[in-house]
Amino acid sequence: MRTRLSSLALSTFIALCAANLSANDVDMNQLQKDLEQLKAKTSSMEAQLESNSKSGFQLAGYAAFDFKSAQDGNAEFSGVKFAPIFHAKYGDIFQFEGEIEFTTDTAGETVIELEYAAGTIFLNDYMGLQLGKFMSPLGQFVQNQHPSWINKLPSAPLGFGHDGAAPTSYVGAALRGGLPKVAGLRHNYALFVANAPTFGQAADGDTVVAVTGKTSTNGAQLNVGGRYALNPIGGMEIGISGAYGKIAEQLTATTIIGGSVADQLINRDYAAYGADFMYNINSFDIKAEYIQQDIGENDLSQLVGGTWKAVYAQFSYQFGSVPLEPVIRYSKYSNPEAEKSQIAAGLNYLFANNLIVKIAYESTNNDTTSTTSDSVQAQLAFGF
Repeated sequence: MRTRLSSLALSTFIALCAANLSANDVDMNQLQKDLEQLKAKTSSMEAQLESNSKSGFQLAGYAAFDFKSAQDGNAEFSGVKFAPIFHAKYGDIFQFEGEIEFTTDTAGETVIELEYAAGTIFLNDYMGLQLGKFMSPLGQFVQNQHPSWINKLPSAPLGFGHDGAAPTSYVGAALRGGLPKVAGLRHNYALFVANAPTFGQAADGDTVVAVTGKTSTNGAQLNVGGRYALNPIGGMEIGISGAYGKIAEQLTATTIIGGSVADQLINRDYAAYGADFMYNINSFDIKAEYIQQDIGENDLSQLVGGTWKAVYAQFSYQFGSVPLEPVIRYSKYSNPEAEKSQIAAGLNYLFANNLIVKIAYESTNNDTTSTTSDSVQAQLAFGF
């Protein structure tokens, strides 16, 4: 009897153990599946986080508020500008930058312009491929000095703004970068191919060259050009620029020779040249630049070609003991119809490097009409 009970107990124990092992096997299998799923989710999250960590975004920009009192004119608050700049990147292979400019015109309307919007693919340590609308690589003022909080005077030098001795922006492609040191010197460069500028008659009858980039060649061939600069010593840069191609003119009934015809596009020869210089030493800052563009003649049009050119030289000194910065600048601009020169002298108060109050006196001489106009300008500029 005792033997039979012992055999039954052993059988029951074996059965229970077998059942328990079977249950544990099921739990272990499920646990293994859950673990594999957790590993997969973790890997996916890590990949996503790694991708997100490569992306970055920055909002920068500047704002400016102007006042002007002109000779024989009214004193007025003459300008309001807000220009947000967007920067975005992905790792070390791509970067986007764009600037939108909001201004208020004399009628109180808001004017919106896309100053530039371009993406750059970094091909290697010394070269990036830029695509889109970018600031003109010709010279230095347009691409580096034009923001209000960087420009040391309330206005741009004659010919270097939208009144244009040369394009301010292009739509196209550019290769930009720096070069390894050669003989101890640093170098940088920009090479571009872009849509041609346009040339024609404004509503007031003046002959003008459109200086902003366009998304059409207007029947003209693409322009090619670039800039090369070297740094012979610390704080100094010397650059040369050039562009070549065609420029498109819209013939109209008022400009065509030989009668009224339907509007048509013609091409003229076009070339631009420039040189620039900057030197920062201690508290002294010296800048100078020359730019010109040559437009060929056309027998079908009454509009004459010729040379549009501008030059400026600027000197400033920032005191160390007080946040004051005196500035003086000479600039000159000429085209086939007019010639102007200007002396500007100003004094800046720097609350910070990016928060500046400027006041300046400008005397502009119109050599064509032998008249002089003087004005006092003030500006509050803030970069962020």
